[in-house]
Amino acid sequence: MESKGIQQFLNSYSVKMVIVSGLAILLLIPSFLIMAIINERIELSQKVKNELYAQWGGKQVVAGPVLNVPFSVTEPGENKQVINERHGVAHFLPDTLKTDGVLYPETRKRGIYEVVVYEGKLKLKGTFAQPDISQLELQNASYNWSAAYFTLGISDMRGIKNLPELVVNGQKCKVEPGVADTDLFQSGITVKANSLDLKQSLNFEIELVLNGSEDLSLEALGKTSEVTMKSDWAQPSFTGGFLPSNRQVNGNGFTADWQVTHLNRNFPQQWTDRKFNTHEAKFGVELLLPVDHYQKSMRSVKYAILFIALNFIIFLFIEIKSKFRIHPFQYSLVAFALLLFYALLTSLGEQIGFNLAYLISSVAVTTLISWYTFTMLRKVRMVAWVTLLQTGLYLFLFTILQLQDYALLAGSIGLFVILAIIMRASQQIVWYSEG
Repeated sequence: MESKGIQQFLNSYSVKMVIVSGLAILLLIPSFLIMAIINERIELSQKVKNELYAQWGGKQVVAGPVLNVPFSVTEPGENKQVINERHGVAHFLPDTLKTDGVLYPETRKRGIYEVVVYEGKLKLKGTFAQPDISQLELQNASYNWSAAYFTLGISDMRGIKNLPELVVNGQKCKVEPGVADTDLFQSGITVKANSLDLKQSLNFEIELVLNGSEDLSLEALGKTSEVTMKSDWAQPSFTGGFLPSNRQVNGNGFTADWQVTHLNRNFPQQWTDRKFNTHEAKFGVELLLPVDHYQKSMRSVKYAILFIALNFIIFLFIEIKSKFRIHPFQYSLVAFALLLFYALLTSLGEQIGFNLAYLISSVAVTTLISWYTFTMLRKVRMVAWVTLLQTGLYLFLFTILQLQDYALLAGSIGLFVILAIIMRASQQIVWYSEG
């Protein structure tokens, strides 16, 4: 009698619900392991990309040119004796700066990983007004005009593919690698002014051919800066502190124009040493590849609990309606099939792309669960309900993954509808016998 009572207790639907709920929570552990695998693949992908970038050229940031003049400041003491002498560099930004750029992108592959790289051709020209040293407010300063030099910031020197020449007032000036000071730029090129008359306005131009990866940015260092950039890449993303004033994007590529003045920045036209940072005036374009399938796979795993819970609920309803007992081990097998979907999605997505991988994985898992349900119940109607549930869930998840701005809204409405359907279905269940 006691054994029969224990068996009835274990077979009660209330206890079954507790066991199934605990099982569903326990089966979330493999979903975290799948997330860890996806993260590992993301790290490996980024490692391969960084290796390709290192060989071709990284993200490029071009800034300048800037006129730099060394100075020294003395502070006389009593009896006109010098008690202190300080050395520094005064920086003068161009009055006008116009840049015309053309990007020639291409995709490179290593194994299953793909990156976008480019060759950029930039033509920079503009003018320097006569340096106004009065704006620097330095007392007892002596400027070494003969040691003046121009610097042009280039973030990745490995990407330079031509021998650039800075032409100032029609005179070609010798270009040297590296920056003479790191007040503004950490890397780039230096041009000595030599015999140039710096106490007058200067017209300059220089052409650069650069290899880079994904992103090309410039800094708005002119009192008025104008930039035109174009490419045949159809998926650009405009980045930095300023958006284009005009842009055209279509299937044949893009064209973008920027216009920035010194009033849009937080630094003046001249200063000394490292008083200001020009990187805040950076803007440019990023060449985007289609959405990374790893990110979509990671987002999809977050819905694992929804898939497991809804499948367990419908199987419980089937048990109650059909009076057929389903063992917790069978629940576990269904859950593992659902979790296998994410492993299939990630591995296939690396080879054939996300959308096709999603279709194959969802059809495979739906077919497997439907077949297993039929072997248990031998009722076509029940199998049809399970198949319909799987199909609806995978369509719902795919829709959310394709949305960006409305993903949260669509997900919230979808979950509300699903809960309403479950509530309505639960009304058809007799939870307690009259006896």
